[in-house]
Amino acid sequence: MHFEVPKAKTFKEFGGEYLMIVISILTALALEQVVQTVHHRHLADEATQKIEAELRTNRKELAEVLEHNEGDVRRIQKTGQELLQAILNKTSDDVLMRRFHAEWKPSVVLAIKVPTLRREAWEAALANQAVTWMPSEKVERYASAYANIRDVQLLSTGGSIGFLDGPRMRDTMSDVQMGTATPRDMFRLLNQMLSAYSSIDGNLDGLQTVLGKAVGAGPATH
Repeated sequence: MHFEVPKAKTFKEFGGEYLMIVISILTALALEQVVQTVHHRHLADEATQKIEAELRTNRKELAEVLEHNEGDVRRIQKTGQELLQAILNKTSDDVLMRRFHAEWKPSVVLAIKVPTLRREAWEAALANQAVTWMPSEKVERYASAYANIRDVQLLSTGGSIGFLDGPRMRDTMSDVQMGTATPRDMFRLLNQMLSAYSSIDGNLDGLQTVLGKAVGAGPATH
């Protein structure tokens, strides 16, 4: 910023020139503040658009993942119900295991799908401080949504493991290959798989609701 030193010879002239300089400085500062405010609001608006687009993309991916997993669950449940009914009907193990190999074996596949859940737009908004220029209520909604995304990502990578006995599952499948597995072994295995799906999908469904609220969307369908 540049200004000239007053050259007046009288106090009155000096006062007038000094006042003009002060007004010029204040005007320049005010204009600079306006420019900064407009710039920051532009950053906030741009970040808001990217964040909401990212959250909607995550929500769409969640719906696709849940639809896939629910298809697996229906298949496993159907096999489990048929197997349980046959066991309760006292069908012999040999007959049930032959039926397992002929009909049910394709169901014994753990293919849980988990979403990617992107966070780049939110992290960029934090890095360039665009969030500081957003309304506090909006920031709280976004922060809550991304905190839930982080938690679900952690649970998705390890939450289902607690419902699966990996070594026992491998042993059961080895028994199937050797012809020593029993229908009861297979029924327990199917229940383990259903528990894993239930754990993951429950967390994903809850996250889908949270993301819907963050972007003002209606209930998700899948």
